[in-house]
Amino acid sequence: MVFYLADLFSAEGRQRLFDTLRNADLQLLFAAFLLGVLINMVSAFKWYLLTRSQSLGAGYWRIFAYYLVGQFYNMFLPTSVGGDLIRSYELGRFTGRQADSLASVFVERYTGVITLLFVAMVAVLSQLARFNQQFILFTLGAFVLGLGVIAWLVFDQRLYHVVRDFTQTRFAASKGLFLKLDRLLASIDAYKNKPVTIAVAFLNSLLFYFVAVLNVLICAWVFSPEVLFVDILIATPIIMLIMNLPISLGNIGLMEVGYVSVLALLGYGAELALAIMVLMRLKSVFDAALGGLLHPIFVTKKHE
Repeated sequence: MVFYLADLFSAEGRQRLFDTLRNADLQLLFAAFLLGVLINMVSAFKWYLLTRSQSLGAGYWRIFAYYLVGQFYNMFLPTSVGGDLIRSYELGRFTGRQADSLASVFVERYTGVITLLFVAMVAVLSQLARFNQQFILFTLGAFVLGLGVIAWLVFDQRLYHVVRDFTQTRFAASKGLFLKLDRLLASIDAYKNKPVTIAVAFLNSLLFYFVAVLNVLICAWVFSPEVLFVDILIATPIIMLIMNLPISLGNIGLMEVGYVSVLALLGYGAELALAIMVLMRLKSVFDAALGGLLHPIFVTKKHE
């Protein structure tokens, strides 16, 4: 579908994309990669604050390294879930507190997705005439439902207790699994007593998405200085929400559809959208490569 929208099946369409890529501003290209590092640092800082509130004992640069390690595994696993599990596991190896480590990643991710959903909904409502599209409304609805179900299961644990008790009475081997789940839920519950930390996490998420907008904007200016800030401000959260649908390995396909379809609704050509997407993909590969290099350095346990 993306190839069709970008007219890449024709020689003219391929030439337009090639010309767009060839005319890239190299100085802005360098700035785009630097901004990519900054956005990772901002996001890792929120995770660091959450771990510090629970005295997990990992410094910021270790947390940042684990965050990049997660980016590495995101290239091969569904959306960001796989990478989250890896970075949680590595932090747990370092601290000896797997449940608390996983809880910190859960809270970091959950607050981020809630903020993203809110910002995306504001963006859609601000341009409802343009974004009244079935796939966009479906994405919003899926996240509202998914986040609501997760909140219900985590914060109102009566259903979990019913399932746990029913399963344990019939399958004794499940007791070990539910013991781990009990520890995880207790670790998540601990954040209820940290309202300031949660508030700061949400504020950090807003900062992260603002930097994400600048990130996409600079990437767009690499190929076309005529791209408007307000358009990228509106488009970015919607694109990011589409990319977070857990139906693709490494966001393959979702990123392409997100950029081409959303920017097309704002009046931008598919060749520009694809050029931005190619640059964003290259930056993701760069981040993943850094994570792959750092992984062997940060796999040792704390007390080894």
